[in-house]
Amino acid sequence: MSRRSRQKSIRKWHRRLGPVIGLQLLLWSLGGIYFSWVHITDVPDETDVGVGEEVNLKYENFLAPIPPLIRNSQLAWVEKIQLGKLLNVPVYRFIQDEHHAETYDAITGDKLSPIDRATAIAVAQLHFVPDVPIRRVIRVETPRGEYRGPVPAWKVSFDNWKASAVYVSASTGRVTARRSMIWRVYDLLWMLHIMDYKQREDLNNWIIRVMSLLGLITIASGYYMWYLTTPLLHSPQKQPRRKSKKRS
Repeated sequence: MSRRSRQKSIRKWHRRLGPVIGLQLLLWSLGGIYFSWVHITDVPDETDVGVGEEVNLKYENFLAPIPPLIRNSQLAWVEKIQLGKLLNVPVYRFIQDEHHAETYDAITGDKLSPIDRATAIAVAQLHFVPDVPIRRVIRVETPRGEYRGPVPAWKVSFDNWKASAVYVSASTGRVTARRSMIWRVYDLLWMLHIMDYKQREDLNNWIIRVMSLLGLITIASGYYMWYLTTPLLHSPQKQPRRKSKKRS
């Protein structure tokens, strides 16, 4: 195949792949810029996390026996029991799995879960440093969008420039997620970066595999086309001089 024919063929395929692959290359570049410039501690709002007092249960008077509480529990089974505090109240947490748990007052034996709106607000404010007003409080019943943690949960949104939100489990009263505008942009770019548009976790899906190969082919074809069209790389061969006939 002649050099001109190769140029024509490579240019045709390069122009076909360019608009599709070019858009994804742009998204990869935008994501890379954002990931490199935004500090990782700013993504989960770690700079706004409140530092509470260390929990010391050594001198608490635990009066509620555990066996009767387990027998009366509505959980299908209890995998583990955790001892902790909900605000200033010592509690037992009976855990079945990620989405099923119950919380009891460790002194009175009263069931505290599902926790109410006021308790969720108090927990969110305790774990959020900036003194800003609360914009909205909603109950989340299904994991979707920016929150894929245990449900039911309370979403406590704060009225700051980052639109920060703290998610509190209605079953355990614990903070299960922190979200902000920085995190939301990061999550969107991460989804576009790894091309997993559902769970945003699979780095080995077939879409990114195919697109990465096509991207490599597009770049390689561009360099090959540059090679074919660069005159310095294809200097013409010297033609032998013809001997002139001497006139008699």
